[in-house]
Order: sequence, then structure tokens, then C-alpha cells
Amino acid sequence: MKRNRLGLCLGLFLCAGMVFAAGRREGSASTGSRELNILFSGTPQPAEKEYIIDVYTKKFESQYGVKVNVEFIAQADAIRKIESEQDTGNIISDVIYADTANMAPYVNGGWMEDITGKLHSGATVTGMYDGTTNKGAARYFVPNSFDVYILAANVDALKYLPAGLTRQNVVDGITWEQYAQWAVNIARGEGVGKTMMPANNQGSQLLYPMAGMGLAYGGAFPDFTSAGFKKALEIIALMAAGNAFYPEQAQYTAPTDPMRSGDVWLTFAHMSPIGIAYNAAPNQWVIGAAPKGSKGAGSTSGAWCWGIQKGAPHQDLAEKWIDFVTTPQVNYEFCTNYGGVLSPINEVGPLLGSSDVIMTAGNKMLASTIVSGVPSTQYKDWNAVKLLYHDAFNQTLTGKQVPSDSFLRDLEAKCTALRN
Repeated sequence: MKRNRLGLCLGLFLCAGMVFAAGRREGSASTGSRELNILFSGTPQPAEKEYIIDVYTKKFESQYGVKVNVEFIAQADAIRKIESEQDTGNIISDVIYADTANMAPYVNGGWMEDITGKLHSGATVTGMYDGTTNKGAARYFVPNSFDVYILAANVDALKYLPAGLTRQNVVDGITWEQYAQWAVNIARGEGVGKTMMPANNQGSQLLYPMAGMGLAYGGAFPDFTSAGFKKALEIIALMAAGNAFYPEQAQYTAPTDPMRSGDVWLTFAHMSPIGIAYNAAPNQWVIGAAPKGSKGAGSTSGAWCWGIQKGAPHQDLAEKWIDFVTTPQVNYEFCTNYGGVLSPINEVGPLLGSSDVIMTAGNKMLASTIVSGVPSTQYKDWNAVKLLYHDAFNQTLTGKQVPSDSFLRDLEAKCTALRN
């Protein structure tokens, strides 16, 4: 009997010890929390969304033994959602992913935690976007990726290059006049336009390449009446007159799908959508610098950033997420899986290899390009500014010439009226 009672006590003791140890392991892994809720503001392409869900967040889940929930939502809807959470006090989203063009409501609304000192200790982040991500001495967002505009040309288009130009000229950067002539040559040779600008006005991206063209000729951004912007419209008019544009471009905000289908052979676009098409068939594409105007090459540049919502229910885990995403190796993997966008972390540079064609092209561009940020915070409605560029573009396409000065002055007046 004594032996049985001793065995029973020993068994109970061991079971209690196992439960206690398991409880400690679970508490340590979860850092006091079982889930992290991320609000991803924006509409990533299918391959990007798949990477975020199946790879990127899974690495964090594995490291901390928790569950990451990601909600993908349009940018305007994301702003309304966070405003509602703050107003009602029913805060659900811990971490917010937003771009600099839509960041002002979060920062100015006081909806974000100060994440100064929460970044990975081995990361040195660019100060290019501090004017948007920071306010005073506080940092509310940290850049995760950014990109500039580059040229992509299908190798089948090389036979239509203007006389005297070579593939290497395309890589190094041709002029906008040469780009326009090349686009017209392609249309004449193929019987259909195969050059694209992102002309869909839903989630519009059109103003960014148009701004890059204007900057190349000394224009400002936004701007509708300068000599530089009029010169950019002249380049667009040349292509329109030669029926060079892809007939279905008004359906797209990015050239990725038309590039992959072979419908588009020439484009000037953000690195990420170009990179996705390039990575699917790298031998089919030539990646070049942005075309040059009288002042050099021009490009706009915005950043996608991470921040923690004020009052986040899982604050400790959210801070670990900020540390995680700013780890150089993690950020490098993200940027490469997003088509090859640029990393804002200096320590990522040495990680680049020969296969990182898109990122290398973008880094090379930064050294010699007129780059403008996105001054969305200076305007009441940035989407309304975007639509003014559509007006300028569509008028140029319809008339196949630069719109009248009175038309452009009207656009400038409407843009000025939108300023804060």
C-alpha cells in the first residue's frame, strides 16, 4: 500500500510539473498574447499577397509561437476603419501597413504609437521619408520598402530601336524622345500599340510616371503649366499621334499582367510591378534606367511603412513585429519577393547578389535621378489631384497634341484649390 501511495504521489507530482512547464513555454512563446492583428492598407497583387500570408508572416509565427491575422483593405477604407477604432475605443488592429501618400491621417490624427527605439538594433534606416513618417521627435512609421520608376522592354522590341541605339543604351538610359520614337516604331511594325501607361483612374497611378517625365524636363510635382510639364505632354502626344499606346491600358493601374501576356512590350513604371513580370521570365526583358529629359532622369518615390496603432491590444507583440520587419535579412527577403523593390535599410545593400537585377537597377538610379517625394499631406484630397492628371492625359490622347494653355491653367487652379 505504501508503495502504491508513493507511486500515486510521484505520478501526480510529475503531471503537475509537466503542466507547469507547458504553461511556461506557452506564456514565453506568446509574450502574453496569442495573436497579432495586422491591417494591410492597399491591394497587393496575388503573388505578393500569397507571399505575405504563406511565407512572411509564417516566419514570425514560427519565431514567437503566435498567430498573425492579416486584413487586406483599400487605403481609403483603412483610414476610415482606424478612425472608427480610435473614436469608439474598440481597437482591433495592432499593426498598420500604409504608404507615405496616405499616411497623414494616421499621424495627424494621433492614431499611432511612437516607435522610436523599437527598430531592430542592427538596422540603419534612410531619412528620405522622415518628413512624413515622423512628427517632431517622434517616429510613427518606419519605411519597409520604396521604389523608383524604371524602364522595361521586351527583347522582341529591340529590333524596333531608333537607328544607332543598342541594348546597352536602353540599360544605361535613353532619352524621352528616343523612347517615344521607339514606341511608335513598335506600333508600326506590329500593327498595334504595345507601350503602356497605367491609365485606370480607379486606384490611379498615372500621375507618378507623368510627374517623372515632367521632372526630367525641369517641371515640378504636382504641376500643370510649367514648360517642363508641357514638354512631357508633348512626348505623350507624339506617342498618341503614332498610335503607340496599348489599346487596353485604361483597364490597368500596373503593367504586370499585360507584360506577362506579351501585350505590352515597353513601359515606364514602378520597380515592383515590373519586377514581378521580369522575375517570371527574366530572359524576355531588358531593364533600363528611366529615360532622360533636358534635366536628366526624373522619378517620384513613395514608401510603404509599418506602424503600431495607439492602444494596440497586443502592444508587446506589435513591438516585436517592428523589430522583426526591420531585421536586414527579413527586409531583404521581403523586397526581393515584392519584385525587387528598394530597401530603406542600409545594411541590406551588402546582401544583394547578381540575381537582384531590379533592386540593383533601382539603386543605380538613385545616384543620378531627380527624385521627388509624394506631397500628398499638402492636399485635402490626393485622389482628386490624381484625377487632374487623368484629365491632362486624356485630353492629350484625344487631341494628339498638347492641350491648350487655358485648359492647363484650369487644371492648375483646381490643383491649387485642393491645397491645405
